[in-house]
Formats: sequence, structure tokens, C-alpha cells
Amino acid sequence: MTSETFLRWDVQRLSPSDTVVVSDPPPRGETVVGRAAWDTAGAPSLTFDPLPGDPAPSLERQQAVREFLAKHGVEVVLVEYFDFADRWFDLLRSVGVRVWVRGHGVDLSARLRDSYWREVYLRYAAADGLIVPSARAAERLIDLGLPRERLRVVRCCVEIPPTRPATPVHPRSQQVRCIAVGRLVPKKAPLLLLESFADACRADSRLRLDLVGDGPLMPDVQRFIDAHGLTNHVSVHGRLPHEQALALIRGADIMLHHAVTSSVDGDAEGLPVSILEAMGAEAAVIATRHEGIPEVINDGVNGLLVGEGDVHGMGSAIVDLADDARRRRRLGTAARQSIIHGYTEARARGALLSLLRLPAPARTPGGDL
Repeated sequence: MTSETFLRWDVQRLSPSDTVVVSDPPPRGETVVGRAAWDTAGAPSLTFDPLPGDPAPSLERQQAVREFLAKHGVEVVLVEYFDFADRWFDLLRSVGVRVWVRGHGVDLSARLRDSYWREVYLRYAAADGLIVPSARAAERLIDLGLPRERLRVVRCCVEIPPTRPATPVHPRSQQVRCIAVGRLVPKKAPLLLLESFADACRADSRLRLDLVGDGPLMPDVQRFIDAHGLTNHVSVHGRLPHEQALALIRGADIMLHHAVTSSVDGDAEGLPVSILEAMGAEAAVIATRHEGIPEVINDGVNGLLVGEGDVHGMGSAIVDLADDARRRRRLGTAARQSIIHGYTEARARGALLSLLRLPAPARTPGGDL
């Protein structure tokens, strides 16, 4: 769960003293290695090992969940991912808890190409509510046939760091640091991003890129870097703990994010948390017009947008921002204000607690209440 910061936030910061966790293996057609356990920050948890063939929950497991929920007096369950909700949805409704299902990325894109999952999702019309990260995702589910009145858009949130110190504009000789954060998978399009960056480097040798993430495209990424002479310009960090990735984001001048709808399976983003973190940290963001991203980035106002697959457009935008520190600063300042007004922890917590009909905790670990 290194990259899924929204899951850790829900457990550790939404209502930490009143949260328990049931951790289940992935849905049909996926595999895991080892236990599905992750950091629950001391919250009582019930964790299941994956079983061969990904069967439906046994009667024994169903009874274990019933007893666990009853033991802890659970009144409402927030199920993360529409596909994960499949095998527990009917059981949860039968035990009398309020059931909310929350979607994020692949479960709101690639899954909708599969008739099996479309039928599964239609059952969620009986849920107390459905939470999605963007208006675009909500419209997709309405088109599927889910009732509009069941759907709520709740944006992800980020911690907002102190304002960047007012420093002199960088001299022309100083490096310009870019960062890209995300799994190395088709929907993140790391090779398109690197192609844009390579073009930009040919125009401006001061550019440096921190590439954070791992995944099946890592060998292709390494080969591209070697073949295009980028070894002195790109640092490949692999998967990092969130705190380390966040430190790199907060030290960057420009955030790059080239999300696309995967031609392999239709997988798409929701609204990437790394973009919100970069905006909150006053980095200038260059991203693609993809899914929920244009709902937070107003092109030319608080960031820059290019079309999916527009390698030249992203490369040109990188060069332009690298050469104009004042514009980077203006975009970064506006980006931070956008996050303050719409994507704070307090705002997201208030929205979720209201929907789930839960009281506000007296104090969160971050002390922001």
C-alpha cells in the first residue's frame, strides 16, 4: 500500500479512534504475494489471506466478519474500490450496517469494459451511497444506470506544507528540477513523459527529473533513459515511502504527469493525489487533459494542460516553464490557493463524516481540528 495514500488517510485520519479495518484479497482476476496486510496504525483489524482461485467468501469467513463487526459495534462500512466490494456487499447489507462504496481508478475505468463488473456495479444501487473522486467518474456510473441521487463526488485531500520561502528568481545557470510520481504502468505513460522530457533537455540542459515509482514498465524506462543519453538528467528512485516521495515533490520546480487511458485495458486515472500534493507545495504542474485532472487544473491559471499523447506539447511546456521562473511561481501560487480552497483534509473529512453520519473526532493525529 505504498502508493495508495488515500487508503492510509481513511484509516489513520478520518476518525482514527473509531475505525476498524477488514483487509481482503484483490478481486477476481488479480493476484497478490503474501498477506494482504498493511499499516492500520493500531486500528483493530481482520485480515484474510488470498486463496487459490479467488473464491467467494466461505461461510467461515462470512461468520468471522459478522462477529468482528458486531464486536466493535460497527454502524457504517466504507468499502474502498467498487470491485473489492463485490463479495462482501450482500453480507454487509444483511447485517444492518450502512454501506458506502468508494471508487478510485481502475475500478471506475477498465472494469466498466467487462460485462461481469457492469452487472456487479448495478447491484450497488442498493447501497446507502457511492463516492467517486471526480464529476467525470460520476457521469460514467450514471451512464451505466446507477441512480444520480446515490452518487457523491468527494475529492481526495492533501496536507498543505508551509509557503515556500520568498527566494530570488533562479539564475539562468541553475538547475530546474522536475518530478514525476506514479506506478510505471500504461495509464501513467512513463515513456511518453520521458520522450517529452528528452525533447526538453535538448533545448535546456539545466533540466533534471526525479522519477518515483516502480512497475512492469521499469525495464522499458531504463532502456529509454540509456538509449537517449538521459542518465545525467534522470534519477530513477523506484518505489519510495510516501514521506520520501513527498519531500522530493516539495523540492521540485515542476511536476510532470502524462496520464492516458490505457490502450491495453482501458485503465484510467481518477484524480492523482501526487498532482494535488505538488499543487499544495506550489510546484508548477504540467499534466494531461485526462479524467478528473481538468477539474482541478485550469489551464494557464494554476497549471498547464496538454492532450493525452501530446509529447511535443508537453516538451514545449517544460521548456517554457524552465525558462520562466516568474511564471512558474505564479502558477505555483495559484495552485496552492486552489488546494487550500478545495482539497484540504478538513474539507474532505467534513464531507465524508457528514455522508457517513459520523461525529467529528475531538482531534486528529495532525492536530488540524
